[in-house]
Amino acid sequence: MESVNTPSTLMEMKTRRQPFRTQVSTLDTRRRQAVCVRRAFKKYGSKNNPQIVLDGLNMTVPKGTIYGLLGASGCGKTTLLSCIVGRRRLNSGEIWVLGGRPGSKGSGVPGPRVGYMPQEIALYGEFSIRETFIYFGWCAGMTTEEVDEKLIFLLKFLQLPSENRFVKNLSGGQQRRVSFAAAILAEPELLILDEPTVGVDPILRQSIWDHLVHLTKDGNKTIIITTHYIEETRQAGIIGLMRNGKFLAEESPTKLMEMHQLDTLEEVFLKLSKRQNLGLRRRSSILSSVTGLPPED
Repeated sequence: MESVNTPSTLMEMKTRRQPFRTQVSTLDTRRRQAVCVRRAFKKYGSKNNPQIVLDGLNMTVPKGTIYGLLGASGCGKTTLLSCIVGRRRLNSGEIWVLGGRPGSKGSGVPGPRVGYMPQEIALYGEFSIRETFIYFGWCAGMTTEEVDEKLIFLLKFLQLPSENRFVKNLSGGQQRRVSFAAAILAEPELLILDEPTVGVDPILRQSIWDHLVHLTKDGNKTIIITTHYIEETRQAGIIGLMRNGKFLAEESPTKLMEMHQLDTLEEVFLKLSKRQNLGLRRRSSILSSVTGLPPED
């Protein structure tokens, strides 16, 4: 009897076709994320002089995490968030939010599934603080009683004045805190906060971050937050470093610092920005050699 270990048998085992394994579809994978952006392209201006704001950007926000979106003013953060919540549309590319396309029927986006605090103040000055909360609470399907239950906590937590104070009589910082409270009031599945901690006292800023971490503990809520304070995003699960309409990196803060052997996120951002500039100069030099035109500065 021939041994099973003969060369012919071993060769047959090595070359035998492996059983087919079904692959999870890309579309299904995208729908499982809280937010998934692919090849996002957005421009403003005329055809002859376009201003490219998003340049083939990819972004993945898993459910149940805090995602810190970092970048200088003008890099495209606010435009990206506006597209995610359905306020603006991409010129090309795809966006999936909570399993659906923003603005599509039944997606709930924009709607009660998403809480959005824009960078600009979007409040009614003639409303009192309590009336503002009731208005946004009703929009999210809450009852007046449910709003009032949270009112006392939010006033104390965000160091706001009397609930009867009119929004128009609040300082700019107080108005931003009312805007933040309106976004988190109904505890939506997805919370998008565009620079909520600008001008906030450092102690209150830390309290806000502690509250955001608490909101995501059960894994059912996701938060995207933009900020100029790079180091405060160490508390985020993932951060995206954005520059010139693209992501330089998308990873956990700790892993980013380990990968680049640096002690601060600011140093990581600086290193990756210099690397991007070097790549742009190389591409400009190659283009110059092909076209005969002088390279761009």
